[in-house]
Amino acid sequence: MAVGWLRRLIRDIRPDVVHVHSLGAHGLLAMVLPRGTALVVTPWGSELRAARYSAPRAAVIRLALRRADLVLPTSAEIAAELTDGYRVAPTRIRVLSWGVSADLISALAGKSAAAVRAEFGIPADATVVLSIRSTSAIYRTREIVSAFAQAVGGRPDLFLVVLAGHRPARESARRAKDSYIDAARAAADGTADRILYVDRMLSPGQTFELMRASDVAVSVPLGDQRSSSVLEAALAGCRVVLSDIGPYRELISDGLAADLLAEPIERTLARHLRTASADPASGSSNREFILAQENGATKAVELERIYRQLRRE
Repeated sequence: MAVGWLRRLIRDIRPDVVHVHSLGAHGLLAMVLPRGTALVVTPWGSELRAARYSAPRAAVIRLALRRADLVLPTSAEIAAELTDGYRVAPTRIRVLSWGVSADLISALAGKSAAAVRAEFGIPADATVVLSIRSTSAIYRTREIVSAFAQAVGGRPDLFLVVLAGHRPARESARRAKDSYIDAARAAADGTADRILYVDRMLSPGQTFELMRASDVAVSVPLGDQRSSSVLEAALAGCRVVLSDIGPYRELISDGLAADLLAEPIERTLARHLRTASADPASGSSNREFILAQENGATKAVELERIYRQLRRE
């Protein structure tokens, strides 16, 4: 059914370029696009990591990459994996960060942190730690909750916010998500009164408001690209805490101020949270970095230029 819908849509719209984000189910759909339509794909870092342990996933990614006219990863490490692991010619790869949208940049003058905390029921005087990615094993939310539970005993000011509102479309995926959220809650180990699970889907603007109301932003997956969530938290002024992986090291090399944590992540994060606090100096530096190098308006202009070049070719 999805294949027929997509083909009818392409026939009616007749686009010059189709850009496929994510190479899971979308990767399969990319392979049924009619010839003559330029295809751009952006694989996710988490998908490539999962494909290392799944032959079917790797096959879908490989076929979609073969069909693509251009591949747009957001980090040099992922570009190298595409070249070395999937034999994508370097001439068909461009590294392009998505940056932070102009809407969120303009939202810097939005609600006060106090107002946002009151809206979500977050203590006004807490040191707020925000898990900035959706609740899932990919983003190691259970480990974040467990590390927080270990740290909060000596830090009664700590308060953790977990984004648990995303609901997958498939019922089986929803059940798996619910089971994982239950496991994350169980890892709280008696500190549930210091944790807020936001169980409704937030808009990008609402998520950014939460970032601006938080002191510390945490993202610790085993694999990633140049994450927009990390860039948004940097713009919001949070102290940024990251796993020590290639794409995050690239960000720091480019100018991001962040704390990189080694493995095992649960132990090192717990130790880090025992002393972590807001860092106005890094927040100010990161805001300048985003506005200068990761402005979404500039990235959109570059993406449109890429589309126009593909159309001409």
